[in-house]
Amino acid sequence: MSPDDDRNAAILRRTLSAISWLYALWSGLLGTMAMALRRSAEPAVDPRYILLHAALLGLAGVMQWKPRRGAILCTAIAAAGSIAFVILDLRRQNLQAALIDGSYVVVAAVLLYISRRQT
Repeated sequence: MSPDDDRNAAILRRTLSAISWLYALWSGLLGTMAMALRRSAEPAVDPRYILLHAALLGLAGVMQWKPRRGAILCTAIAAAGSIAFVILDLRRQNLQAALIDGSYVVVAAVLLYISRRQT
């Protein structure tokens, strides 16, 4: 693998890391808002699941920043969590939320494939 390929793979991994952190931040904000509103109304999803998913996304971002053992597994688990939320969103007939949750899966799969195919 040439130095340029190494640099490009590192850029793609760090891009995925930043995207994971953004999704983690967004999910964490939604989870804390749902936790605050839990007393006034019955939420569709337990806010602890949303916060757990935010933590998984954050962990995937940390693991992808510098290649660590288990980074792909953490990213796959975070993507599986996003798929679970896509299913919940579709059952509630909320297509917009399903598209947002599902976009992480697509972006993560594409960036992981492109960054790993040279190795």
